[in-house]
Formats: sequence, C-alpha cells, structure tokens
Amino acid sequence: MQKPGITGRALLGGVLLSIVNVFWITGVEVRFYILDGTSLPLFITPLFLLLLLIGMNTIGRRFLPRLALTQVELLTIYLMMVVSSTFAGHDMLQNLFGQITHPYYFAPQNNWQDSFLRSLPPNLFISNADTLKAWYRGNTPPQYALGYWVHWAVPLALWGSFFLTLVFMCGCLVVLLRRAWTENEKLAFPIIQLPLAMTEPTGAFYRSPLMWLGFTVAFVIGVINGLHALYPNVPNLPFVKLYDVGQYFINPPWNAIRDHGMQTSLYPFAIGLAYFIPLDLAFSCWFSYLLARVWFVLGRSFGWDGPSAAQGWPFLKEISSGAWIGVAVAILYNNRHYLNRIVDAILEPGKSQEITSDELRRLRIAFVGFVGAFFAILAWCWFLLSLNPVTTIAFLGIFLALSLAITRVRAEFGTPHEIVFVKPADTLVTLLGTKTIGDKDLIGMQSLYWFNRGYRCHPIPNFLEGYKMAEGREMPFARLTAAYALAGVVAFVATVIANYLITFDAGAAGKATGYKQWVGQEAFGQLSSWITQGQKAGATNLYFFLGGLFSVTVFATLRNIFPWWSLHPAGFALGISYAMNYFWLCVLVAWLIKSLLMRYGGMKAHRQAIPFFLGLALGDYTVGAIWSLLALLLEQATYKIYI
Repeated sequence: MQKPGITGRALLGGVLLSIVNVFWITGVEVRFYILDGTSLPLFITPLFLLLLLIGMNTIGRRFLPRLALTQVELLTIYLMMVVSSTFAGHDMLQNLFGQITHPYYFAPQNNWQDSFLRSLPPNLFISNADTLKAWYRGNTPPQYALGYWVHWAVPLALWGSFFLTLVFMCGCLVVLLRRAWTENEKLAFPIIQLPLAMTEPTGAFYRSPLMWLGFTVAFVIGVINGLHALYPNVPNLPFVKLYDVGQYFINPPWNAIRDHGMQTSLYPFAIGLAYFIPLDLAFSCWFSYLLARVWFVLGRSFGWDGPSAAQGWPFLKEISSGAWIGVAVAILYNNRHYLNRIVDAILEPGKSQEITSDELRRLRIAFVGFVGAFFAILAWCWFLLSLNPVTTIAFLGIFLALSLAITRVRAEFGTPHEIVFVKPADTLVTLLGTKTIGDKDLIGMQSLYWFNRGYRCHPIPNFLEGYKMAEGREMPFARLTAAYALAGVVAFVATVIANYLITFDAGAAGKATGYKQWVGQEAFGQLSSWITQGQKAGATNLYFFLGGLFSVTVFATLRNIFPWWSLHPAGFALGISYAMNYFWLCVLVAWLIKSLLMRYGGMKAHRQAIPFFLGLALGDYTVGAIWSLLALLLEQATYKIYI
C-alpha cells in the first residue's frame, strides 16, 4: 500500500518541474516578454504544468494505479513550482540581473559618473566593459559566456546570500503569523480554490458542465486572438485586452483622464478570479479606481495640475503609499492580541495553554530565525552597502509592513497586488527628505530597489497559501517546510543559470525584448535626481502621503461604526494602485454578476456558478500557456493573454 504524505518521488518531481518552470518563465518573460505569468497572484505556468501532470496521472491510474500520484503529492509538486516562480518571476531575480548590470553600462549617456557611480559598492555590480558589452549585445554562445563568469561570481554570491537570507526571514514571519490567519480567523484564501479543485480526488471538478463551459469560452477567445496575432487577417476580439478609453476624453477638464490614463479590459481569467473577491472589497476596488479619475478631473478644473502646480501631481504614488502603510498599521493593530500571546508563549513557555508543544517549538525556532536573519541583513547592508543601520531598520520595517499588508489582503480577498509606486526608499524620502538621509544611504537603498519594485511575486503570500493547503491533509509542517527550502535552493541556482545563458545569447538590449532594462533606469535615474536636485522633507507630497494614511483610517473607522459602509480601506488602497488600471472593469463585471446572483438566487446560486468562473480562469491560463510554448518553439512573440 502506498504511504500517504509528502513522498520522495513528490520532492523529486517538484525539483525537476521547478527547473522546467524556471527556464520556461525566463524564456517567455526575458527572451520574448510574453505571458507575464508571474505578474498575477495565481501564477500561470505552475497551474498549467499541474494540469498536464493531472492529465498524465489520470491516464496512468488506469494502467498502473499503484504508481498514481495522490492529491498531497500533486499539491507538493505544485507548491514547489510556485516557489520557483517567486524566484524566477518579474519582481525578484529577473530584476536583480537588470539592476546590477545597468549603472556602469549606461553611466556615460546619463552622466552618472559625476553623481554616484564612484560610490557604488564595487563587489555588488558588474563593471567590466567587455562583459557588459557581450551581455547587452548578445550572440554570445554558452561556452564563451562562461568565460565572463569570473566577473559575475562575486556579485551573484553576495547578492545570493542576501536574497536567500531575506526569503528565510520572510518564511519565519509566515510561521509566526500562520496560525492567526489560517486557523484562528480562517481567512478565505481565494487563490487556492482552483489548484485544490483541480487536485480533488473525486474528480468532480472535471465532471462539471459549467466548468467546461467557462473553460471553452476563455479558450476560444484566446485561440481567436492568438491567431489574429500571427495572422492579422483573422478577426479578433479587441476589447478583451487593454483598451485606452481615455482617448475619448478630449475636452477640458475631462481630458485630465486622457492625460493620466484610463484603460479597460475583459480578461476572462481576471473575471473568473475576481468572482471570489468579497462584494464589499470588489465594489471598493472599482469605485476607488473611478474616484481617482474624478480626482484628476477636479485637479484640471481647479488648476491644481497647471504650470504652477506642485511637482508630482496627482500624487497617487504618495496617496497610495500612505494608504498601504495605513492598511499595514491596521493589520498589526487588529492582530496585537495574537502577537502578544505568541511573544508571551515564546518567552514564558508554560504561560499559554492554547498553544501545543509542537506549535510552540515552531514559533520559537521561527522567532529566533527571524531575529537572526534580520540582524544578518543589517550586517550585510552595513558592510557591503555602507548603509546606516538605522536607515536599514526603517527600510526593512516598511518593507515588512507592506509585505504583511499584501499577504493579508491576498489571503482574505485574493486580489492582484502590484503596487509599483509604493517603495520603502520613496516613503523615507517623502518623510525625511534627501538631505536628512544623505547620499550614502540613498545609494544603498536604491541598490536594493530590485526586490521591492512591485511585489507581484512576493514569497510570503505564496508560502502562507501552501500552509493553508496543507491543513487537513497528510502534509506535515516540517516536510512541507523542507520542500519549500529544497525548491528555493534549486530555483535560485536554476534562475541564475537561466538568466545568465539566455541573456548572453539574446542580448539585454538586443533580442531579449523583455529584459528588465527599465528596472536599472528607474532605480539609478531616481537616485541621480535625488543626489543632484534633492527633495525636501515636509514638501507637498508629504501631505498627500498623510492624506492616504488618514483616508484608510477614516474608512476603517466608518466600517466599524456603520455596518452598511461599503468602502473597504484595503479596497481604497488597491483601487488607486497600479494593478487596478488593468483589472478594474473585470472586477466590476464580476461584482455585478455576483451581486445579481446573490440577490435573486442567494448563496445557492453563487455556489452553483463557482465552477464556471474557475473554468474561465483555467481556460484562459491554458491557452495563454500554450501560446507561450509556441513562442519558444517558433522563436517569435505570440499572443499574450495579459497586457
């Protein structure tokens, strides 16, 4: 009889498919800039590989039932692939490669040698001219690319130690908070519904006509638009992807919407996933997005964005930063009793009777690990970046606060959390000004820009969702944690190799059309501006930061006082963030459908419709993955289901 639980073959399968997943992501996102599968809260490639694995497992069960994978084994493999996606995806190690090669290569045309280049830590960036020339121009075969490794070994080893320590610290934080959000509050975790349904042993998900209807609708749309991308004579469905509606607002003050942007989309996967967002939050997301457009129009009406206006209008970056910090503060405040209990339990083991000995041991290990990793990062930043420890503590504090806010919002609501404009360095400059911080610390913080640019593939929510999936299944905490660690090490090595070889072959400024060149430009262009022009503390943008913080506080208070108050503080923060520009109409459509179903059919109608919306997401992800594989085979860009 097959032994249940996380088996050796599941770990082996997770390792092998994680490597495949890393090279697939790097190929389509770095080489061809298609799919954008790691920009979404539910990653595309791991889900598609899981679907293929389930298909092969179903066929194999008929002939060799004893060798068939269990749900636990399938979920273990899937979760290891998810970890590999967080490493290889948009906002992690891809960005690192885009940043450490950028400053020395582009310094002459930006005059950076006169502002900060000489102060960059020499061991953390690639400065050799021949290496950079080959990297950006490409056409370098693997055997020649390996010859440049001598210039990469030290920077990648140092950054690797930083990154793995950071991920370890995030993992410890997940262990400390896991029980509060998965067991005590029993949050919904909408993102895990699809992989759980796909791996359900009964197979009921695949026998649902509604699921296949949703799958077919999304798949057919993707096929039609994909054929149009290859053969323009084939008709397409243009309103599925981003469509600029701002172009129709041509007369003042409405043309402020055109100038600041307004787009619509009807992504099937986004509508499918948005169906699981609670109604109040979904309403808050699309309403806040439209409210921001009203803000643009008011600014144009009253001349706030005129020639004499304060630089930075409409200050959405500052308002969004304040709003997300407010959400983080609210989360910490609401969880204060739980945090006090676990601190007491760690310091006085016999004081808490509600925490088991096993859980207490995990909490103590996680607490020690978190503190140790935190101080290791402090030391790393002090010795290698010359970053003042006080600045580092403030930087990491903001980063961790934002991480908690993102994780909580995703665990409770499952929404996209691409908050590109909300960064620790920007927040500190807004609050303190560049003169107070000093050039040395500005350089140090911007050197860390790569991992806090957008938060789209943040490890914390993905770790937490895995632990939630493990509840009630034969997935022991220790073995799942070991699977995470194994996947992380494998993913780091594979991601480094994939980015290195693919970019040397294609060229960072050549055929690698998706290479994150703008990451370096954003980081060091902003750094140059801070050093040469400066930014005062207490300037106008500070008031808008405080305005965002105040707005979230007011909305949270009103929700506590008035049960009918629908504007959710997290929805406000999400609605004015970068990601909602892509998804607001999808959220509105899903909100409207769900509202009508629940109004006229109740919870029964809502539950009956779930397979259809899961099918929408799965069908869209499947056709998107297939088109990306064809891009690799044909060596040309194909249809992207997103953006």
